[in-house]
Amino acid sequence: MTEEGKHRLENLARQFGVPVEYVETVLGIREARTMQEKLDFFQKEQLGIELGNPQAVKQQHDKGKLTARERVDKLLDPGSFQELDLLRRPYECGYPGEETGRGDGVVTGFGTIDGRPVTVWSQDATVMGGTVGTVHARKIIRTMENALQSRTPIVGIFDSEGIRAHDAIQYPDFYSPGAMAYFQTLASGVIPKISLVMGPCTGEMALIANLSDFVFMVRNTSFMHLASPPPGIDGQTLGDAWKVQARVGPCDVLADTDEDCLAKCRQLVSLLPSNNLELPPRVDTGDDPNRREEELLEIVPINTAKPFSMYRLISLITDKGDFFEIKRHFAQNLITGFARFGGNPVGLLASNPQFKGGCMNIDAADKMSRFVRFCDAFNIPLIWLADSPAFLPAIEEERRGLIRHGSRMVMANSEATVPRITVSVRKHFGGGRLSFPGPFLGSDVSIAWPTVEPGLMSAEGAVGIMYRKELSAIEDETVRKERHNERLEEMRWCLDMLIRESNEKIIDPRDTRPFLIEALKWLRNRQDGSLTSKELPPRKHENFRM
Repeated sequence: MTEEGKHRLENLARQFGVPVEYVETVLGIREARTMQEKLDFFQKEQLGIELGNPQAVKQQHDKGKLTARERVDKLLDPGSFQELDLLRRPYECGYPGEETGRGDGVVTGFGTIDGRPVTVWSQDATVMGGTVGTVHARKIIRTMENALQSRTPIVGIFDSEGIRAHDAIQYPDFYSPGAMAYFQTLASGVIPKISLVMGPCTGEMALIANLSDFVFMVRNTSFMHLASPPPGIDGQTLGDAWKVQARVGPCDVLADTDEDCLAKCRQLVSLLPSNNLELPPRVDTGDDPNRREEELLEIVPINTAKPFSMYRLISLITDKGDFFEIKRHFAQNLITGFARFGGNPVGLLASNPQFKGGCMNIDAADKMSRFVRFCDAFNIPLIWLADSPAFLPAIEEERRGLIRHGSRMVMANSEATVPRITVSVRKHFGGGRLSFPGPFLGSDVSIAWPTVEPGLMSAEGAVGIMYRKELSAIEDETVRKERHNERLEEMRWCLDMLIRESNEKIIDPRDTRPFLIEALKWLRNRQDGSLTSKELPPRKHENFRM
């Protein structure tokens, strides 16, 4: 190229604020004489963007992380990804050599998971650290709009060093993290929203991630926090996936590696409907709907003081023993997650007698209400497995607002309109009857195992309280013991009557799986409201207490 030609390119690049290479490409396209020559120019540029900077890609791999496009390729069905807005560039990045800003650090588009359409965006940490600039935000917002309009699930992959300072000063309000948050709220309860935090996620972006329905994180390589770390503490320590976020609630699913995170995301998407107007997808799991497990006869001890593995019980009644747990490391006294019965997805909630005896507390109440509301929004039936000795009697829980959180949970349970089935496995005491709702809170079917114990407390506990003075006044040990046994039999008879009143069926534990599958078939076309109740007055929504 002549010196005059070089000066011409430099002047044009300076005039439009773009790299010289970009001017060369544009001029080459304009001067091309055939369709194939024009296509070659674009394909060359696209290939360069897709391959990325080799050094930056190596640095990403050295951290044990996949690149943005590698993540998208592993998340979606092979060859299904259609990338959009590939050729966009930043307005102002502040980084040396603006050719590094091609694509503006985010990959957007759509594809399929198990043949079902999904919308996806993935921040590219190899391009300007995945920082969020105007074009970057604009691409994500456009992707969110597309997902909402097409009524498809959206998966956002977070891996960013934060807001790009050089670009933030010229954000239009409609192309900013605030606009991302707005579209997250618009889509809430309309399409499933999943955030995969696979690197740094800080400040405003941490809020945007947590406005989704589910947040996945990766051990050792991802972290999330809102405020800047105080002196002496780095971001990884402040918002570590395992030590912090999985235990305090924001992290719903903790993965070991990038590959594990993406595989788990695929599994969750397969259990969810595409939007709130569809039923969850049914698949043939090949598991016999009439399967009966003999182990169920022995799994629950008669003695309510002895714990048992609720996880094992769940594995014996679900299709193939599969269970996709949500918030495993948060409020472990309550188990929540998704499973299939006869190929149909359900939301499963169960007491965990191996942790705090299965008592409900503030965190468990929040965990339940959040999960119930998601399932109700997306037409996913709910099954409760109850072995709860009511709410945790602790001063600290009361002082933190146990009543406030517990009442929100009761409201979520009672207002749900999807099929609801409660199985009372053993203890069903006091507030536990509100946590695991029966017919009085709108449950469609309430059944129990022969080991069920309803009421405010066990027969022994009730006798100890109600007849304490009478029994303590009897000096003769033999007579006192006889009277205690008499009162105990009376109390057991009363509780037996309560069992008959509060449960519609006492079943053989081995029949739990076949019964639930048949009940779900029966309730599949369930309509909102009761045929015998008056129409509810119109309202926007219920009013949760804070």
